[in-house]
Amino acid sequence: MIRYDAETPKRTLELVKSSERGLTPEEAERRLREVGENVLVEGKKKNLFFLFLSQFKDFMLLLLIAAAILSAVVAYVSADAKELIDTFIIAAIILLNAVIGFVQQIRADKAIEQLKKMSVGHARVCRNGTEIEIESTKLVPGDLVDLTEGDVVPADCRILSCDRLLCDESALTGESKNVSKTASPQSARANATPGERRNMLFSATYVTGGNARAVVTATGMRTEVGEIAAEIGNAKTPATPLEKGLNKLGRVVSYAVLLLSVVVFLIGFFVRKGDLTDQFMTAVAIAVAAIPEGLTAVVTIIMAMGVKRMSERRVIVRRLHAVETLGGCSCICTDKTGTLTENRMTVERVWTPYGGRTAERRAFETMEYCTTVKRGENGFFGDPTEVALKRRVETLGIPPARVRAVNPFDSERKRMSVAVESGSGVRTYVKGAADVLLGRCASIADGDGIRPITDADRRRILAENAAMASDALRILAFAYAEGNAAASETDLVFVGLCGLIDPPRAGVREAVENCRAAGIRTVMITGDHGETAFAVAKRLGIASDRSEVVTGETLDRLGEKERAKAVENGRVFARVSPKHKLLIVRELQRAGYVVAMTGDGVNDAPAIRSADIGVAMGKQGTEVAKSASDMVIADDDFSTIVTGVKEGRRIFDNIKKTIQFFLATNLSEVLSILAATICFSRLGFLSSTQLLWINLITDSFPVLALGVERAERNVMRRAPMSASHALFRKRSVASVLFYGIAQSLLVIGVFWYGAARADNATASTMAFFAVSFTELFHAYNVRSETGSLFCREFFSNPILHGTVALGIAANLLLAFVPALSAAFGLVSLDPAQWGVVLGASLGVLPIGETFKFGLRTAERLRAKNRRGAVSGKTIVAPVVGSNRAVHR
Repeated sequence: MIRYDAETPKRTLELVKSSERGLTPEEAERRLREVGENVLVEGKKKNLFFLFLSQFKDFMLLLLIAAAILSAVVAYVSADAKELIDTFIIAAIILLNAVIGFVQQIRADKAIEQLKKMSVGHARVCRNGTEIEIESTKLVPGDLVDLTEGDVVPADCRILSCDRLLCDESALTGESKNVSKTASPQSARANATPGERRNMLFSATYVTGGNARAVVTATGMRTEVGEIAAEIGNAKTPATPLEKGLNKLGRVVSYAVLLLSVVVFLIGFFVRKGDLTDQFMTAVAIAVAAIPEGLTAVVTIIMAMGVKRMSERRVIVRRLHAVETLGGCSCICTDKTGTLTENRMTVERVWTPYGGRTAERRAFETMEYCTTVKRGENGFFGDPTEVALKRRVETLGIPPARVRAVNPFDSERKRMSVAVESGSGVRTYVKGAADVLLGRCASIADGDGIRPITDADRRRILAENAAMASDALRILAFAYAEGNAAASETDLVFVGLCGLIDPPRAGVREAVENCRAAGIRTVMITGDHGETAFAVAKRLGIASDRSEVVTGETLDRLGEKERAKAVENGRVFARVSPKHKLLIVRELQRAGYVVAMTGDGVNDAPAIRSADIGVAMGKQGTEVAKSASDMVIADDDFSTIVTGVKEGRRIFDNIKKTIQFFLATNLSEVLSILAATICFSRLGFLSSTQLLWINLITDSFPVLALGVERAERNVMRRAPMSASHALFRKRSVASVLFYGIAQSLLVIGVFWYGAARADNATASTMAFFAVSFTELFHAYNVRSETGSLFCREFFSNPILHGTVALGIAANLLLAFVPALSAAFGLVSLDPAQWGVVLGASLGVLPIGETFKFGLRTAERLRAKNRRGAVSGKTIVAPVVGSNRAVHR
């Protein structure tokens, strides 16, 4: 093993066969093919064959396969062709189900891989003497890498040169103290730890100060962190709240279904005296059909589709669990500059005390001449305030002037003056703080004339200055003097004030209002002064009273209980440090909030990592902040964060719809079979073949279509709710029970009609189609929990319409192709019987409309009662729009 830390920078370049110009693109490409991408190997993945075999690992499915094999043997021995055909059909359906599950798993895995690609970091490298930026996965040994504060070290490197370089290597060494780095050779002690190798940089650590140029010595699994990963193997990712909820739900459903399957088997065998194998296969088929074993894969695909859609809206999700957490977000802690504002100074107001063309012209001339900015290819550059002044007067056509003298700005003088040649000689323009300039003014521009300045004039000017300050404007005063007064800056003529601001981003105020309506609290955290922060927050609707402003100094001096109360009541946190950000996040979490935290710097990483949803800025954010985050906002805009929250809610709503569809339809099958077994014990209901077909059609066609439903109109007008709680809400449970019972009653009604008017075969056929069509039509009921089916959004999901039509067509093939009808034990139905089947199946829609009408009525009554309670000064529980309307 080569010890690069013992070598000089020059010798290191020779050892890695590189140079001060870096690798050529061709050599870098060759090395990439030779050593592979700069990634940590995650262990062997299942090949497609074993992935397909894994679809058959479910115990109940294995039982069904065993029963099918036993049935085939018995049919072969007894030469019963009908039984043999049933066995082949069951085998075909099991195989088709496995194929569908296999495809869904591949789609889910590919979606996760795509998600990882979206969150790949970047590195600045020198190749063939040219500085370029590449994905960090494309780095190879010998690449020259430039690093600065906030960068994640992308690979193991030997430092070639550095300037006051500090690194945080706690991820590798466990030592929290920053390590000072050097380019000098170190001793070649064989057992030197990474922390002792001061001229080396290690993958997954990050730069906290200074800058460096280094050469890559190892990538991927050959790095220090790669060797550790190889030793410990792959750590299992802890289950998310949604996964825990789905696992809990799966266990409850499985136990209930297994119990019902046993009951159906016992009744069928002992009461109906049916064939043992037939009854066993039917019981197992019930379990296979009713247990939603494919639900996890479907949920993963829905979230992945949502992640892709979010990326198109400039929200890059780095970790899939962030999607489900977004739906429950109840507090957004956001930076001010660049996120709520444009991060660009702009002239908002130019004020002259008495108006007039002379005063206005002199004010604009001061803005034009009294600056030191330069014009480049991309516009003006220099001091942001002076750039804003230049941009304001750029189109006014003020002629250029020759500068005679400049007295630059000084923090003690708080003013600047420039003497320029004018048509009548020399004129001096002065800008500075209002209180400073007023003391040097002897006159004031009044209309188109000039007169001596009075105390009343001064009071008027200072009052306007105070008014601008209360609006968070940065204020400059303008004055001038005829002649070269740049040296003395006295006997000036006051002309006006200028107010500048870093303006709020377009749409942010509306986004804050949307958050309030959605029960999400918005908190501003900034290093700015309290007055400036409050003025911006007031403009945006974040705060309305100065008592809602809390400073970092206040947080430091408060006790634990007082600090918790201050954080609870605060809406603006000003003059805060990174440690305060972490404190604020933890206090809000203790208070019951699900917190999203934005940040861009190295020091923001702990708060981003500790938040329920860490949000990094895509433009201004450092690599460290992005690595610590769950999602990255590509345009650094607060409105985009709110768009992400809305999309997260839409995704989770669709997941919930899919789960409720699974449960209601499976419950209806189980209840129908149980009721038929008990009430019509002498009649055959549905065979195992028919049950598996229904499961194949209803579990495969509509479920993914429900995953692409648009957001409901009230999605941002209700309180946030965590994923695990939402699955077991009373309304959700009531919905599943109601629809499951309603569908089973419709099916049993159809079966009873067929048995009373015809024979058992007809009744069973009618029940089979009634179950299939009822479940397909029920997909329309779950598109909205409370909204009517017959609304303007009815045609907004063509995929759902297509899948329902496809499911109906597949069933009609069984009905009208004689060979298929015979294979599935179906008989022909007359028009009247088809009318009963279709009427009952469509009946699930008005039943759903009635149920949702009841829910809407109950909601209106509750809202009316709440309004009455508020008007009566009664204290009520938090409702939508309150800051703590959240369930965790």
